[in-house]
Amino acid sequence: MISPLAFPSPDKKHTAVLTYLGEIGSGSSYYTLSMHGFPLSFVDRVFGKVCLWSPESRFLVVQEWKDTDKIAPPKLYLLSIIDVIARRECLIANMVGAKGNITPEGFIGESLMYTVIYDGQFGTTKSFESKFHYLEGWQNIK
Repeated sequence: MISPLAFPSPDKKHTAVLTYLGEIGSGSSYYTLSMHGFPLSFVDRVFGKVCLWSPESRFLVVQEWKDTDKIAPPKLYLLSIIDVIARRECLIANMVGAKGNITPEGFIGESLMYTVIYDGQFGTTKSFESKFHYLEGWQNIK
C-alpha cells in the first residue's frame, strides 16, 4: 500500500492530499485529490503528482489528467488553479499528453510561471507566465 502524499499550504491551514490510484506504462503515477473543506469536489477526477501552493496559501495549482489508461500517457494534461478562499477553479493551460507535459514552476507576484515540455525528436522546453487573477472561465467549486 502506497501512503498518500500530503502537500500542506505554507500557512499550514490547508493540505492537499494525493492518494495513489495507479501507474501508466511510462512509470508515471496518478492520484485522487482531496482537501479539507472540499469533501467531494474532486471525486471522479484524476491528477498527476503535481501540487504547488502560492506563498500566501490561497491558490493551489494541480495537474489533472484526462482519459487515462494503463499503458499510454493521458490524452490531455490540464494545469488548473484552485482558489481555496473563493472556492473556485480555473484552467490555466492544457497539453496533449502524447506530445509532452506541463508543470507549474512557481508564483511571482500575480503570475504563475509554468513549463511546457514538448516531446519528440527535437523536443523543446518553453516557459510561460499566466496572470491568473485575470483569467476568464473561473468555475465555482461545489
